Amino acid sequence: MDHTEFAVSPFIVATETDGGLVLLCVVPGKRPTDAQLLRNRQYFVYDACYCQLYHLPHPGPQHEINGFSLAIMREPNKGTGTGNLRPHGQAEFGHFVVAAQAHLFWGKKSPQLCIYHSATKTWSKKPVVIDSSPQKHSTTKTFTIGGPKGTVAWVDLWRNIIFCDVLAGRPTLSCLNLPPPLRPRPNVGAGNPRSHRNIAVLGNTIKYVEMLPHPDRSSSTPPSHRWEVVAWSIQKANRSWPEDWHTEGNLDSTHIKVDSGTTAATLPTLSTLHVGLPTLSLQNDAIFHFLAKIDYRQSEHTTWVLAVDMQTKTITQAAEFRAERTLGLAWGFDASSISAYLQTAPGTQQIPKRPGVPLLKSPSKKHTGDVDAMVA
Repeated sequence: MDHTEFAVSPFIVATETDGGLVLLCVVPGKRPTDAQLLRNRQYFVYDACYCQLYHLPHPGPQHEINGFSLAIMREPNKGTGTGNLRPHGQAEFGHFVVAAQAHLFWGKKSPQLCIYHSATKTWSKKPVVIDSSPQKHSTTKTFTIGGPKGTVAWVDLWRNIIFCDVLAGRPTLSCLNLPPPLRPRPNVGAGNPRSHRNIAVLGNTIKYVEMLPHPDRSSSTPPSHRWEVVAWSIQKANRSWPEDWHTEGNLDSTHIKVDSGTTAATLPTLSTLHVGLPTLSLQNDAIFHFLAKIDYRQSEHTTWVLAVDMQTKTITQAAEFRAERTLGLAWGFDASSISAYLQTAPGTQQIPKRPGVPLLKSPSKKHTGDVDAMVA
């Protein structure tokens, strides 16, 4: 299809935590508003292990879903009870599951899941048991924990995480509140939280990061912007106990140094840039990535992805890209482990890569999942 046949750019909806599965959405149409209607959305799954692209049957009106809650996982191996997949085509099984909240979910007496099984190539519904219900929840991101019960996490980056055992006979919901904010907000829920908050699962740990901007209210030229970051973590096994969140590190932008041996040394002064989209490294290290712009309200300026070492408080790397389609600070890149599954084509030179670093991409208005490798 020609790009003019899409109502919006095709976008990534979700990925499997291990990075081998990517759920994509394509919306044919002439107007961006066409993407708002479920009937216009077409979903595809790319399996990086088998190098296969699957077109899912449309959920249809009988399986109307909340698109923001879509999650994808491997069908657990009945022999091991896990859904983990080995890289480079060494998989023992290939079936997957896509799950989402029904369009009308919260507030319903008997909420239901909509589930797609690749083994049967069909959508189905399953009732859910609510163990602990949050007062408020609006899913802004998903991730997969997996395991024999096929646990997925629906994240409201303003408030809490809802865990759902999708593959259990009677799926149960449980709630975990996020750590207390750096500063209480009177208007919680206003704006896109991904500008300043993010979350990821790394091994047996769930990690969460919050960024607090301190805009320059003075009339100085150029303005001087300061921001703080704090990182939290909790063990997956303790996800019912919010008091088990503990801080892993914090950072004040005024203390950040620039490695003179990197391209970051040629950047404008850090305090003059608008910075957002904090993103956790999937290498389980101290590196965090940030989106930096001269002016977040403009798209004609150059944009950078900054890699910051929280331990040494140093910008270790900077990647530049054009920002025509990255209005604001909530979209631009994300991170995943899909590069662990990619193989070099015969006759081409292997390019060293570090799995779990950002891919610079043109975002859509929908939330995106995780993709990988720092390329323009």
